[in-house]
This record gives sequence, C-alpha cells and structure tokens, in this order.
Amino acid sequence: MPKQSCPIKKRKKAIFFILFLVILIVGGYAYYSRPKASPYEYEIAKRTDIKQIVSVTGKVKAAKSVDLAFETGGKIEKIYVDVGDKVNAGDKIMTLNSDDLKAQLRQAQASVSSAQATLKQLEASVRSQQARLDELKAGIRPEEIQVAQTIVNNANNALRDAKATLEDTKARAESDLNQVYNDTINSLQKAVSTAKSALLTMTDIQYNHYNGADTDSISLLNAKANAIYALFDVQQGGRYTTQYVSSLNSGLFNTIQQMVISPDYTKTEELLIKTSLALSTVNQALWAVPIKSDLTATEKTDLDTQKSNVDSEIRTLSSKQQSISAQKVINNNNISSAEIAVNTAKNTLDSANSDLKLKKAGYSSDQIKAQQAQVEQAKANLSSQKALIGQAYANAQYYVTQIEKTVLKAPIPGVITEMKSKVGEIVFSSSLSLEVQKPLVTIMSEGNFEIETNIAEVDIAKVKINDPATVTLDAYGNSIEFKVNVIEVDPAETLIEGVPTYKTKLAFSEQSEKIKSGMTANIDILTAESKGAIAIPQRAVISSDGNKTVRILIETPDPKDPKKIIQTLKEVSVKTGIIGYDGWVEILEGVKEGDKIVVRIIEQK
Repeated sequence: MPKQSCPIKKRKKAIFFILFLVILIVGGYAYYSRPKASPYEYEIAKRTDIKQIVSVTGKVKAAKSVDLAFETGGKIEKIYVDVGDKVNAGDKIMTLNSDDLKAQLRQAQASVSSAQATLKQLEASVRSQQARLDELKAGIRPEEIQVAQTIVNNANNALRDAKATLEDTKARAESDLNQVYNDTINSLQKAVSTAKSALLTMTDIQYNHYNGADTDSISLLNAKANAIYALFDVQQGGRYTTQYVSSLNSGLFNTIQQMVISPDYTKTEELLIKTSLALSTVNQALWAVPIKSDLTATEKTDLDTQKSNVDSEIRTLSSKQQSISAQKVINNNNISSAEIAVNTAKNTLDSANSDLKLKKAGYSSDQIKAQQAQVEQAKANLSSQKALIGQAYANAQYYVTQIEKTVLKAPIPGVITEMKSKVGEIVFSSSLSLEVQKPLVTIMSEGNFEIETNIAEVDIAKVKINDPATVTLDAYGNSIEFKVNVIEVDPAETLIEGVPTYKTKLAFSEQSEKIKSGMTANIDILTAESKGAIAIPQRAVISSDGNKTVRILIETPDPKDPKKIIQTLKEVSVKTGIIGYDGWVEILEGVKEGDKIVVRIIEQK
C-alpha cells in the first residue's frame, strides 16, 4: 500500500498546478482588460428650482414708520385703505390708471409675435440653404438654371419692396411723432392760456377782498407772485392788477406762443416739463385763496372752475408725456422690424445670386464650400433673430414692470397713520420733477423692531423693495428663523473701510418677544427665483470674450466593440440666467435636461 500513494500525490500536485495557472491567466486578463476610468468629471443637467440669495449680517433696531410713494406718474384710480386700517405686507394700498401702459404692453407683445414669425422664416431659410448645399453635392440638372433665375428676379423684387417699406416706415414714424409733438404744443398753448385765465380770476378776487397787509392777503400775494414768475418769468408780481396780468406775454407763456407759430420739436419735451411745473405752481396759488363768507357765490364758482380747468390741463400734459414715450417705442419697433425685413431680403437675394452663379458655372469644391458658408450665415442670422426675440421679450417685460409700478403695496405689516392723497389726484413721475413728488401714505409698523444692514455694491443691484428674506439671530442659533421683507434701500452709498455699501432696512413679518434691539442678525435675501429651470454647476461654464460655453460629454458605442463606449466632447454656446446660492446656474439656451456637463478633465497617470 505505501508504494501506491506516490502516483496519487503526483496527480494531486499536477491538478493544483493547473488550477493555479488557470487562476493566474484569468486574473491577469481581467486586470489588463478592465475598462479605463473616464478622464471626465461631469454633472447631469437637471430641472430644478433655483434661488438667488444675497447673504449679509445686520443689527436689530427699533422700527420706524415708512413713507410710500409711486415710482411713476399718473392719475390715482383707486384707494383700498384709510387712516387707521391695518395692512399686511403685500396688501394693495392704491393704484394708478394704467390703460396707456396696457396698450403699450399689447403693442410690445405684438412685436414679440412678429419677431417669432421672423424666426420661423429664418429657420426655413436655414433648411433651404442646407437643401441647396445638398443639391450642390448631388449635382446639377439643366432645368434648375431657369428656376434659379426666377428666384433671383423674385428676390430682387422683394428687396426693392422691403427697402421701400423701410423708407415709408421711417417717414411715417417721423410724421406720427411730429403729429404727437404738434398736439403737445397745442396742449401747451391751451395750458398756459388756462393758467393765465386762472391768474386773472384770482387777481379779481384778490383786489376785491385780499389786497391788504393781513396774513391771508400776504399769503395770497406770495403765491400769486410765484405763479407769475413761473408762467411769465416776471418777479415781484404779487400785486399786479388784472389789466397788467392780462398784458403779460413774456417768459414761458411767450415761448410756447412762439412754438405754435414756429415749432421746434427738439424743445417740446423740455417745455412739457417746465409747463407742468408752472401749472402746478398756478394750482398752488389757486388753493392759496382763502374761502370766506365775504366771497360772492359767483366768485366761488369762478374759483372752483379755474381749479378744475388747471387740474384738467395738468392731467392732459401728463397724458402727452406718456403719448410721446409710447410713440417713440412704436416707431423704434416698426423701424426695427422693417430693417430686419430688408436684411432678410438682402440675404435671400445674395443666396439666390450665389445659387444661380453656381448652377451656371457648374459646381466645384470651392463652390460647395461657399454654399457651406451660406448655411453658416443663415444659422448666424437665426441666432441673431433669437437675440432680437430676447430684446422684444425684455421690452414687453419692461411694460409689465411699469404696470406693476402703478400698484402701491404695503412693504410691511402695520397701521395706516397718514393718507395724503385722494382718488383722481395727479401723481408726477420723477422724470418730470422731484419737487412735485411727495409721500402719499405713511405706515407705522405694529411691531417694535427692524433690521439695518449694509449691502456691498456688487450685490445691491439684485435687491428690490419687498424682497423676502429669512433671518437667524446669533442669540438663538440657526434653529429659530424669522421672516422679514426689504422695505428701504438707501440710494446713496456708505463707505465702510473704503468699500461702497448701501444701507438697507428690513421689517419683520411677525413680531416676537425673542427679538431684542442690538441683536446680530444673519440675513438671507431671496432676490430672484426660477422654478423648474434647467441648471448646471456654475464652474462648468467657460467665459471668454463675452461668450459663454459648456462642454457636453457624448457617449456612443464603439463600432468595433459594442461593449466599449467612446467618449467625445461637444462645446456649445449657452445663455445663462440667475445663479443659485448652491453654485448652480440657470441655463436659458444651449443645454437640455439630462445632458452630461463636464466640470473637470482629470489628468491620466
């Protein structure tokens, strides 16, 4: 038996040796044939909500009242509250009439639709140019030359018509604007004549009742002197008689009379501003007339009539200011559309001529390259039109913003303590004069505290009145949050250690016993938000010479080995929106959901 064990041991050793070799071979193959790690680090473009946040620190201070006024001018249409009423943040206080702005918004929206229609034409042009390129590569048919000649003739006619339309549009725009200016000049003449008539009526009452040295007489004298100076550029006119006032024809009054005879449209808007201020001064003088029992019924009626007439002229001048602005916008949009039509016609003609030339001469590699350039040009026109659509959208959004400015809302919860306006009153915009602006409503916070902070100039442009914010106080850590709203941004900078900052105040939406004066506040202001946006990491965006691009990772199966994946990079231009607090940026154009966006290329060792 011992002699038989040797062969068995030898067979076992051989088997073990063979198994070892198999394991070694399989392991080596697995090691050397394993897929190489990708050299690209990427993130998936996703659809998400992006919030733009400005983070600052500030101090809790005792709250103050807030004075509110409109940013724009117009006629007060409705008032929703009264003195003593409680309001919440965001509640409507009053609104201005916005009919003209709504009409301008509809015009801007029509421009958007027109731009979108042009975009479709340019998209068709790209397809047409691409089709022509394909035809060049495929070769020429004899009958195509005649078709190409017809296309050139039609394109010439279209360009001639487009140029004629552009000239007609420019002439009509100038004529329409001049008509608005003429109407404005006539309104200015009527306004100063109405103001002069009001001064005559006031002078009659002055000399009948208030021509002494008492307080009422002196007050009326001073108000009348201011009105005469504003209208006629004549000083010390407080005691001018009716006959002398009637003979005055100097200053602003004379300038406008001369404008009627010899219009100078370059000065129309300047005179509109000056006349509005002058009428405001005359209006103040009318209201300075004391209403006492010794005035006759006729005098009271005449005085009320003149007040109404001057108020009416003030409203008319405000309307003329809006009409001029609206006409300029309409003219710019119409001329821009006509210029685009000419450019499109030129490009079409150039393309048609090139196509005819190619067909007559026969196609070569250089001509195919030239047609390729036409394709690229058509694509460039398409990109340019997309930019114009963005401008048209921005124009429409401007009017949306202007309409929003006709609604005065409470920035904080509180109580209405003062109301300095009434329905029908004319509110002047800052474009006319800061002097005629005044606070319309005062709100006193129901609580006792607000937050004061300084925001750096790099962030202040993002912050707006009524922006919501979340606050934590160092005293309580991050576990307790308070809601606040931006209620005031100082227009002048404050230098802190040589750095320009802007003092900003925020009001608590709800008061709490936990809030104490002097506490340090950590503030996150929500300045913008985009819901359901396509977003990628900001660090993936490459900026160069004003252009922004990203690299998209393209993965395709290897035609030689379907189990392997070939990775290539495609660089595309993008249009970005807001940047979120988490480092992700909104993508408006260039990237779609699910794209693999390269954020870093890893060096291979």
